[in-house]
Amino acid sequence: MAGGSSRGGSGSSGKKKKKAKPLSKDPVRLAAAVLTLSKWASPKMPCLNLSLPKMDLHTHSTCSDGRLSPTDLVLRAHRNGVNVLALTDHDTMEGVPVALKVARDLGMRLIPGVEISAKFASTSQLQRGEEENVHILAYFSCCGPAHPEELEACLNKIREGRYTRAKRMVQKLKALNKPVKWESVLDIAGDGVAPCRPHVARALLEAGHVDTIGEAFTRFLRDSGPAYVAGAEQPAEEVVRLIHRTGGIAVLAHPWSLKNPSPLIDRLKDAGLDGMEVYRSGGKDPAWVTCAGNLLKVGGSDYHASGAVEETDVGGIALPAGTMLQFLTTAQPIWISALRVILEEFAQSDLETVLSASLSWKGDITIRKLEKEVLLILSPLLDGEEERALVQNEALRLGLSHSIVREQGFDCCAVSRQL
Repeated sequence: MAGGSSRGGSGSSGKKKKKAKPLSKDPVRLAAAVLTLSKWASPKMPCLNLSLPKMDLHTHSTCSDGRLSPTDLVLRAHRNGVNVLALTDHDTMEGVPVALKVARDLGMRLIPGVEISAKFASTSQLQRGEEENVHILAYFSCCGPAHPEELEACLNKIREGRYTRAKRMVQKLKALNKPVKWESVLDIAGDGVAPCRPHVARALLEAGHVDTIGEAFTRFLRDSGPAYVAGAEQPAEEVVRLIHRTGGIAVLAHPWSLKNPSPLIDRLKDAGLDGMEVYRSGGKDPAWVTCAGNLLKVGGSDYHASGAVEETDVGGIALPAGTMLQFLTTAQPIWISALRVILEEFAQSDLETVLSASLSWKGDITIRKLEKEVLLILSPLLDGEEERALVQNEALRLGLSHSIVREQGFDCCAVSRQL
């Protein structure tokens, strides 16, 4: 997966390589990076005034515990000048297809993502019977995950566990003489959304038991709090491996919220963790930069539209050019490999399996059954030379027909197989 190549020894010459200047101090390299990032951020819009794109890699919508719909979230991000937005709802990618379409029409790039709930226990925590909640961010290509059915099975299990968990929290609150109605929790969560702790916290607030959402967590719902209930999460290492199997980049979210981060980070590095959030509203946190070591160092607003005064708005975390370029450089080969898997499964699976799998796709791809063939239309954002060449070469290797089709005003790569 991601990671720099290992270097050899010092060599016979004994000469030390001159350390490269930081990107921000090298005008030529910085200009080249800005050009690369600008073209990637808005490939379908003319670059009249090249400037460093604004990227937000951590946001939530009403499909989990955010308060803006996917459409309204993208619109707000656009108003705030965001060029690249990752939608990372908790344990669901339901909002991604709509967000992709809205972002595409606005000339933005949306990264299909998800924040997966996981659990971790160090040796000492296991001895005490303790586990810690961990969140792992997954970022996929514009065509979405490879093996989407495997990812969805994991997410669905977590979501189903949320209903049981939230019900038990409501029962515990009743025993603590802080009753909330189960119906209120479901109403706050919204139709079809698995309830989670922020929804129970808001129910406590609306019932008048607390003055703020933060107080609800501090007094009742925090990890090991009096109304806390564990969920149905997988071990964090397994989640990292799942993200890799499905063609994504795995990033540890808000490590500063962890009680015992060091053993967790070490274990996740061994499992192949790609990156870690180190940027917060106050900028880059040096302690977490050191802890991340050679991992990708990224960040995002974690925007929920909660209305809290202290909340960072979408696009409010400034990422430097070097950070964005490293993210892109790491992501591209991983996403290209995932695209290869998507094409192979389209070519080699029986038609019924292909059509069934398309129901769980959470990327900017469309399948269309015609009279004599089935057409797979790929995202118009696949317009890089390497990506287009891959599609053409893979089509030839797999015995698929290849074409460029016009779809909703965009030129898209497409492959087809005979019925």
